[in-house]
Amino acid sequence: MEKVKAPGYFMAVAIILLIWDLIGVGAFTMQLLMTEEMIATLPPEQQEMYRNTPGWITIAYGVATIGAALGCIGLLMKKAWSKILFIASLIGVVIQFGYTFIGMNALDIVGPSSLIMPIVIFVIGAYQIYLSNKGTKEGWLV
Repeated sequence: MEKVKAPGYFMAVAIILLIWDLIGVGAFTMQLLMTEEMIATLPPEQQEMYRNTPGWITIAYGVATIGAALGCIGLLMKKAWSKILFIASLIGVVIQFGYTFIGMNALDIVGPSSLIMPIVIFVIGAYQIYLSNKGTKEGWLV
């Protein structure tokens, strides 16, 4: 397929998405680096959640955040493979938040307002897949 010039908004959106995803990588890194002393400052219910989070959920979180950031780098490089990373990222999001809210009853612990951010993250993740798919179909990504 021949490479086609992307519309003007494409690079701006890709940069904004990369910034968003780098914030996610930062949050993931901060969680990985939380010490026992830091966890002890949280409310008791949240302390229990942190201490009982399985390793595979942490891996899903890493796939979600790092995969999306790498996918955005792919967008900026105008590479079609970015879609694969965005799909992996969204699967990581679903696994992480699915387990957190269903398996760990996070809704009962931190309240219904805690659903807002996961919904926003899911919608942005779905949009990243949409954008990479559109870019591939339109020939902006090769």
